[in-house]
Amino acid sequence: MLQLKPCSYAPPPIRLLLAKRHITKFAITDPPTYDTVEEIENRVTIDQFRRIAAPTEKRIRPVLFRQQIVGDAPVGSSDSTKPPICLPAIRKWFDGHQFQQRRDVLSQYFKQYSPYTVPYELILSGGDSRGVVDDSNMNMAAFKAWLERTHSLDNPTARDLLLRYGIVELDDTSASGFARFDAPLALLDAAVQYNSQEAPETPVSRLYIAQAALSDLPEDLQLDVPTPEVLTGPATGEAPFTADIYSSSLWLGLEPTFTPWHRDPNDNLFCQLRGSKTVRLLPPEPGLGLFKSVMAALGKQGASPNIRVPEMMGRVERQAWRNAVWGPHASKSLLEAVVGPSDVLVIPKGYWHSVKSTADEEGALNASVNWWFRWRSTSSRSSPVGSAGEPTRAP
Repeated sequence: MLQLKPCSYAPPPIRLLLAKRHITKFAITDPPTYDTVEEIENRVTIDQFRRIAAPTEKRIRPVLFRQQIVGDAPVGSSDSTKPPICLPAIRKWFDGHQFQQRRDVLSQYFKQYSPYTVPYELILSGGDSRGVVDDSNMNMAAFKAWLERTHSLDNPTARDLLLRYGIVELDDTSASGFARFDAPLALLDAAVQYNSQEAPETPVSRLYIAQAALSDLPEDLQLDVPTPEVLTGPATGEAPFTADIYSSSLWLGLEPTFTPWHRDPNDNLFCQLRGSKTVRLLPPEPGLGLFKSVMAALGKQGASPNIRVPEMMGRVERQAWRNAVWGPHASKSLLEAVVGPSDVLVIPKGYWHSVKSTADEEGALNASVNWWFRWRSTSSRSSPVGSAGEPTRAP
């Protein structure tokens, strides 16, 4: 990624940025087309980012900021030239070619932390890709056989860790085809290595480090994903906002990745590090209407709209949401955002959304981090409105 040089650009006036906000059309493979969310294509300053992203009485909408994340802040940069979000992880955690299928790997630096345990999700069932025969169970069996005969010279304990904490759990999938378990980071690294070197025709997929709290990562990895200054910075005359931060998470795994229809009780700053994700959204009221209609069709009229991870990730409900949000007959009123590497999507609290990897390339790396927060205006003494409850299962 190109590094910014000090004063390498002059941020455009806020009025020009606002003039560039637009609604465009994005054509997908199957009709219909969907309106995309508002997009900002220029690099912006921290103050400009906050002024655009923060809600007003007349506007509460998602906003997609293109190419706003850098791996290093320019030396000696001033507030007027500093990029809005600096996440060293974007350059330190990955090696290889992220645009070549299954040729992207985790860096040697990241592999130092292989023994650390993180929460995983695994889908071992069909129905996630239209017209594709699911062979994930066969692929996982081949991966386990490869692990059992492979030794790591760099880390002799990795194989034992995987067999003790990972491989046993990989068999523990219920009839829903969905499992959650804790295992070391070495499990993902082994799957990535298997995909890139050993098994181009039978890749491991749908293995996902999901909602791993950034505060639970090793200290050095936490420093690679610091809370962005757009949230931590003080209020200014140009942007009289601060943010109350409630939680943050890492989402790192092997495509295809998928999160069903849900809403968050706080605003969501969603940052894409590797690969690409597509998000479809609706405002609170129509989003709730879609939720109720799908639940009624499943015979679950009284289902709670709050998050229900085991149920919504089960085979039947997961496929229902695939059809309702991503199928050829999905509502034309859905908004869509394609979030690529270095892009940032701001999702207002209460907006319903579903998230999937864009290309759905079997076994390709995909990585995101996010922060849940509430904007606070310093022009009044009022606190953020609504519950500050911690959300679960977002990107």
